[in-house]
Amino acid sequence: MIATHDGPIDRRLIAGVDVGGTKTSVVVTDDQDRVLYVMVVPTDSSAVVDQIAGLVDAARRQLKQEVAAVGVAIPGHVDSKNGSVSMAVNLGITNHLPIGPLLETELGVPTFVEHDARAAALWLSGQPGNGNGSASVAFLAIGTGISAGVVLEGEMLRGANGFAGEVGHVVADPDGYLCACGLRGCLETIAAGPAIGRQANEAIAAGRSTVLPANPSAADVFKAGSAGDEVAAEITDRVADHLARAIRSLALTLGVKRVVIGGGVAAAGLALLEPIQLRIARERAASPLVEAALSDATVELLPPSEAPGARGGAVIARQRLGLPTGEGVGER
Repeated sequence: MIATHDGPIDRRLIAGVDVGGTKTSVVVTDDQDRVLYVMVVPTDSSAVVDQIAGLVDAARRQLKQEVAAVGVAIPGHVDSKNGSVSMAVNLGITNHLPIGPLLETELGVPTFVEHDARAAALWLSGQPGNGNGSASVAFLAIGTGISAGVVLEGEMLRGANGFAGEVGHVVADPDGYLCACGLRGCLETIAAGPAIGRQANEAIAAGRSTVLPANPSAADVFKAGSAGDEVAAEITDRVADHLARAIRSLALTLGVKRVVIGGGVAAAGLALLEPIQLRIARERAASPLVEAALSDATVELLPPSEAPGARGGAVIARQRLGLPTGEGVGER
């Protein structure tokens, strides 16, 4: 049952949840996309459904209000029609998991499921200054894994096979490390957060001199690299090379002119962004084709304080219920 609210229907609250390989975020937003509640906890991949239900219940208790629906943003192969997910390899979910129906039973409210990066891209496309949802944008999520969510002229791109945007599993080094997906040398094995930390630990284990601590975060590595640490600089150069290529591929194959980088690795800030922008500038100078494709393109970082997947999940749930949204927010 959905609780009845004293206020008008467009004031009803929506919970958005973003399930990542490392952390899970929940937000509760109102009809103007204003955030009323935020909670971030480590992801319990062994009990994803129970954890989400517990987080939403905690939000309802804190706000002392019901939510009209829940939107879940999660990596993997998502069927948004039936609310299921599979092949979320970084969460250990390989087989079909009907996460939406399970949460509806648990929470008693409609629950909608979407790919995390696509949900984030939809939310970004509807932000002020982006054509009230008509903009084209690619959201490149770099965290435990890597994926891209793409909105083209206001339409979310899923692809005929449902795998559009899984750039993290494009092979970048055929002789590289084994990826969780089963292939070797995927982009994730080079440029995702755990891969960056692994490369630093390998250098430390080999006895190389570095200021990096054991088990550093990706942000630690990028900041040390920008400060001149040789080991960290080698890693960040390699990572920036591959990420710049991924961004060029998004621009050339999809025609997007705005790429937003988010996820845990984005916490490195300018130490991540500037090497990527430098490489893109070099490619533009070397290739008239790349210059034509990227001359007015922007590559930017999403502030770490944002929760784009959860915000996107909330927008999608509001849309699927047919509830009004704030002007420009997620409109298509």
